[in-house]
Amino acid sequence: MSIWEFTDYRSYLMNKLGGEGSRTGERKRLAESIPVHTTFISQILKGRADFSLEQAEHINSFFGHMDDEGEYFLLMLLKDRAGSGKLKTRFERKIEALREDRINIKKRLSVDSEITSQDRERFYSSYLYGAVHVLSAIPKYKTVDSLAGGLRLPLMQVKELVDFMLRIGVLKEENSKLSPGSGHVHLGNESELILRHHSNWRLHTLSNLQLLDKDDLHYSACLSLSQADAFRVKESMLSNLKANVDIISASPEEVAYVMSFDFYKLA
Repeated sequence: MSIWEFTDYRSYLMNKLGGEGSRTGERKRLAESIPVHTTFISQILKGRADFSLEQAEHINSFFGHMDDEGEYFLLMLLKDRAGSGKLKTRFERKIEALREDRINIKKRLSVDSEITSQDRERFYSSYLYGAVHVLSAIPKYKTVDSLAGGLRLPLMQVKELVDFMLRIGVLKEENSKLSPGSGHVHLGNESELILRHHSNWRLHTLSNLQLLDKDDLHYSACLSLSQADAFRVKESMLSNLKANVDIISASPEEVAYVMSFDFYKLA
């Protein structure tokens, strides 16, 4: 569940860490990151103590909270630490205001729209945005944690990618599950960003070659042939590409692959 679904920081932590006797490894890692003893975490969850603001900031880092999520977590803590009803009400109003802002942003993104040129430029600045977009359609990659694990990237970096993609509507989030959104990111061959798009994935391929996975397919060659046969090869490749695209379009999302090929005149 998203942090925005909570108004009490203990309930949020219980959801992240589990109840008594569950996910003890996660509790231990959190305690070490603050750092405090694990029994102190238990005391907090039982309502017998509160974190300090400094400790709460360590928690923000541990869970990889974005800036707005970190501010929201601190407000939930401040609400519980408030020494008077009036002060508690003030923090409750701030919490509700942040939640309303979040809801309004998600509502604005529910309408189909083309992303702006500035956002499109950022989207095509790295292959990672496209990778997250494709992976989010696969059942086992519906959360930031699973995406970070699949891409072997730091959690904070993936959270920043996802936050941007949610903002522009390329991703959507429902019931704490990510999936492709309604924002359009297609590039035509005439786009000034098409060169960057091709470069991003070919650079990724070069990096992937170092892994030498037995299931991967790579082929490179420099060859000579007649002009007529060059045309035949190109037509064959385009025909196979169309057939493959038809297969992919009707296929359920289970795994993610990269497909790219080049056939061009050397001289």
